[in-house]
Amino acid sequence: MGRMVLILLLGGGMLFSIANLNINTSNVAMATNAYSEYQNTQAKDFARSGVEIAIKDLSIDTTYTGTTSKQLTGGTVTITVQNTTSQFYKGPNMSLSSARLITAVSQVGSQVDTVRTVIQLPTSSGTPIVPPFLNYAVATGGTFTMNGNVTIRDDYNSQWNANIHTNNNFQMNGNNTIKGFLTYVGSALSNPSSRLNTNIVPNQNPNNLVSHSQGPAVTIPQFNPDTYKNEAGLTYTSNATLKGNITLGSKANPEIIYVNGDLNLNGNTTLTGYGIFIVKGNILVNGNVTIKEQDENGSNVGLYCTGDLNANGDVNISAQILTGGNANLNGNVKVYGNITSAGVVNFNGNNTIYYKPANAALTKPFWPQNNNSATTTRPSIISYYE
Repeated sequence: MGRMVLILLLGGGMLFSIANLNINTSNVAMATNAYSEYQNTQAKDFARSGVEIAIKDLSIDTTYTGTTSKQLTGGTVTITVQNTTSQFYKGPNMSLSSARLITAVSQVGSQVDTVRTVIQLPTSSGTPIVPPFLNYAVATGGTFTMNGNVTIRDDYNSQWNANIHTNNNFQMNGNNTIKGFLTYVGSALSNPSSRLNTNIVPNQNPNNLVSHSQGPAVTIPQFNPDTYKNEAGLTYTSNATLKGNITLGSKANPEIIYVNGDLNLNGNTTLTGYGIFIVKGNILVNGNVTIKEQDENGSNVGLYCTGDLNANGDVNISAQILTGGNANLNGNVKVYGNITSAGVVNFNGNNTIYYKPANAALTKPFWPQNNNSATTTRPSIISYYE
């Protein structure tokens, strides 16, 4: 009997020891995991703080570039500020000015975290900057399809890349040429597939970047002409058809024309000076519209509409174009400027886009973003990666 009690006591003690060991091991593991998670969270917060430190420093000295290390309580953060011409990390040249890439790498214990952001520095008074969604030869919120013999190139200035972007999928069929970078959110296909590599060749690619790649979406704002109706010097109460010689404004004070319907450009029209057409309906182009170019570095006419752009036949047009709907080019269409469309883009036939950078004089009245405002006191974030 005594031996049995002793065996039971020893067995019970052993089971208790094993259970206690398991509990202690579990507690240690939980504490280790909790501490590791704490370090991970703190490292992320330190990296975010590094970005904020860089933005603060750039607010004080906009010329600063370089690398600095900060000792924080419990860890460190290394902050690098570089000049960039792209709105994306490792993105293509988009001819941005006064933009900076900030990289903040933090370490807390064994945990390392990295945050990157591209920011636009504020500009000096009286120096507007084109918003990012207009920094493309062609940009679209929907699918982008090129059929036939389509060329997207510079307007005889090889220093410009005729970059294109779609927030959806890209498809090209036929012998097309693109003298810039292609970025897309969905997928990129061509027929034959080899032409994605052979027919997309940027003019400027000093870092030997891949000519086509996935990237983040580009925000294309909804344009409402009614918001700016009171700014218009000339108002059409319904559809408008332009004819004859029309003199617009100056670069310092471009004329704004409001159209409460469709704008028809049927040829036999000559535009002189700087002006912006804000159209509540569609823009229909069925003939050559002569726009006497005033600025070799950018457009002097803006065509902004809530509907579609439809160009058919033998058409030549010089303008920077924004549509809230689709952009459809059919026939032998030549555009000297750039196209941004919130909808889909369809190029069918022998179309050519001769890219010219958008003119900030034609965007300032409508998109006074932080990077365009003379009262800006803090840099604005263009893209952000954690």
